[in-house]
Amino acid sequence: MSQAGWEAHHARVAAIAAALAESSGPVRLRKPTSNLFRPREDSTRTALDVAALNHVIEIDAEAGAAEVEGMVTYADLVAATLPQGLAPAIVPELKSITVGGATTGIGIESGAFRYGLVHDTIHELDVLVADGRVLTCSRDKHPELFYGFPNSYGSLGYATRVRVGLIPVQPYVRLEHTRYRDPERLFAAISDECAQPTCDYLDGVYFAPGEFVLTRAQCVESLPANTPVSDYTWMHQYWRSLRGRHEDYLTIHDYLWRWDTDWFWCSRNVFAHRAPVRLLLGRKRLSSVTYQKIMRASRRWPLSLIQSIRPRTESVIQDVDIPIANAAAFLSDFEAEIGIRPVWICPFIVPDQQFSLFSLRTDTPYINFGFWDMVRSNEPDGYYNTRVEALVAHHGGKKSLYSRSTYDEPTFWREYNRQAYQALKHECDPDGRFPGLYEKAVQRQ
Repeated sequence: MSQAGWEAHHARVAAIAAALAESSGPVRLRKPTSNLFRPREDSTRTALDVAALNHVIEIDAEAGAAEVEGMVTYADLVAATLPQGLAPAIVPELKSITVGGATTGIGIESGAFRYGLVHDTIHELDVLVADGRVLTCSRDKHPELFYGFPNSYGSLGYATRVRVGLIPVQPYVRLEHTRYRDPERLFAAISDECAQPTCDYLDGVYFAPGEFVLTRAQCVESLPANTPVSDYTWMHQYWRSLRGRHEDYLTIHDYLWRWDTDWFWCSRNVFAHRAPVRLLLGRKRLSSVTYQKIMRASRRWPLSLIQSIRPRTESVIQDVDIPIANAAAFLSDFEAEIGIRPVWICPFIVPDQQFSLFSLRTDTPYINFGFWDMVRSNEPDGYYNTRVEALVAHHGGKKSLYSRSTYDEPTFWREYNRQAYQALKHECDPDGRFPGLYEKAVQRQ
C-alpha cells in the first residue's frame, strides 16, 4: 500500500476518534455486521459508526503480516493474501467475521492445533479507548491492554488497526477423513497431532455416539492426474461428504470457506439443505451472511403462528473449550444432558498463558466443541444454557461469550478475572462510557 493508503487510514481513524472525544455520555459501536448471538436490549447509548474502517492497508509478504482495519472481514483479507500465496494463520470459518471482532472475541479454526487462537497470531493492534486516544499495543507496548483485549468484546475499546500473522499456503488442499468409534482413540489421535503435527489443518465432527470423523488437511501444490477438485459451494454440502469419502481435494480458497456455504450444517434450519431451495438460492446467497440476515429478521418479525403451534424450544448456540484429557467425559455428559448433534471438534494449543481475560493452561491441548441448535424444552428459559455452563466448569473448561450467558456476577468474574478487567477498565474507560463486560455478555447491553 502506498503512503497515501496509510494517510487515508489515519484520517479515517482520526475522524472517528474525534467524534468519540467530542461526544459525551455512554457510547456503543454501530457496525454493519455482527457475529454475536446474544440479542441486545434497546440502547440509549450514542452510536459510534466504525463501518468505514474496512480497508486492507498493506500486505507485507516478506514479514509475513497483513495490516488491516478492524472492520475488514476475513473474506476480504483472504482475497488480498491468497494471490501472494499467503493466508492468515487462523481464518475463522465464516466469511462475515471481522478481524477486529475475532481479536476482541475468541476466534478459532483448523490451524489452531498449530498456532493457537486468533489472538495468539496477532502481532500488534491500535485500540481506540473511551477518551479518544488511540493506543498502539503489542507484547512490548501497552502489554496489559494487548493481553487483556481478547475476550473484552469492545468493552475496553475498539481495534482500529490489527497486524495479522500470515503463513505460506499452496493452491490446493488434500483432505483425509478418518472415522472413529471410540472417543478416547479419537482424542488420543488429536493429542498426537498437537504434539507432532503431520498435517496443516485438523478438525472433526461428532455425528452420533460411536460416529466421529477426524479430518487431516494438507496443502499441496498440484492435483494428482485425473483428480478433480470438489465443489461444496452450491448443490453439494461439505459436512455430508465427511461420512461418505475417505479422501477429497479442494482449492485453498474453498477449503478455508468450506463451512461457510452451510454455516456448518445450520442451513438446514432454513431448509437450505434441500435441493430445490439450494437451486433457487444459488451460490451467492448460500452463505453465512444470508443465514444471519434471516436470523436477525426472525427476531424483528417473529413468526407468531408458527411459534404458537410448535413445541417450545431453547436456542443453545455455544462454543466451549475443554482440556483434552476431559474431552471424552465432557462429550458423554453433553450427549446425555443436551443432546445436540452434530458437534464440531476443533483442537487448539495455548502458546501463551498471559491473555488475562481468557487465560488457559499451556500444558495441554484443548478441544473446542461447537454446537448450535434448538433444544425442545419444558424447563424455564435458559435452563440448557445454564447446564452447558455447569458442564464446562465441571470439566475444567471455559466458554466463549459471543452467545448467551446466564452466569450470576460472582461466578462470571471467577471465570474471567475481575481484577485484571477492572484495572484495564479504569485505564481505558474510567467513566464507563462503553458497556462493561458482564453487562454486555450476560445482561445484553
